Amino acid sequence: MPETPETLADPAEILAFWFEESTPQQWFRKDPDFDAAIRDRFADTHRAAAAGALDGWAGTAEGLMALVLVLDQFSRNLYRDSADAFAQDAKALALARDGIARGLDLAIAPPDRRVFLYLPFEHAEDPADQEEAIRLCEARTEDPVYADFARRHRDVIAEFGRFPHRNAVLGRPNTPAEEAYLARPDAGF
Repeated sequence: MPETPETLADPAEILAFWFEESTPQQWFRKDPDFDAAIRDRFADTHRAAAAGALDGWAGTAEGLMALVLVLDQFSRNLYRDSADAFAQDAKALALARDGIARGLDLAIAPPDRRVFLYLPFEHAEDPADQEEAIRLCEARTEDPVYADFARRHRDVIAEFGRFPHRNAVLGRPNTPAEEAYLARPDAGF
């Protein structure tokens, strides 16, 4: 049943959906059915979070995790292949940065779930944020795959200064080097 403004999801529902009902394979690949499930269950919650109505969640580790998931990950599912997929990146990054500064990420268990508080750094088109993503993934998660992906994101930013796979939806023209990169089968994330 689609949610209504009166029945917005709470942090526990979001975390259960993401970590118990969903799989890592669904998290990081294009899947219209998964996108539709997020839209049906969490579109109103996303709108409320984007408007700042749920900022109070950031006071606890679980609330922060849920809020960052909604703004960072759910945005990508709800608005796939559009500029709106990235519209909440700055807010998600600011929330994650503040929560990490307060040590809330260290309260998240198991430790590999913390990566979702570090992904806003990885999604940023800023070299310093990319380095922070690597540092956090290396020091505060247990799976080396997360640090490897962080390094791969950093390498794209180091080469191009931005993520070329976002150019089309953000109305940015590709450079010839970006065109060559995007033609590779392993390009983008």
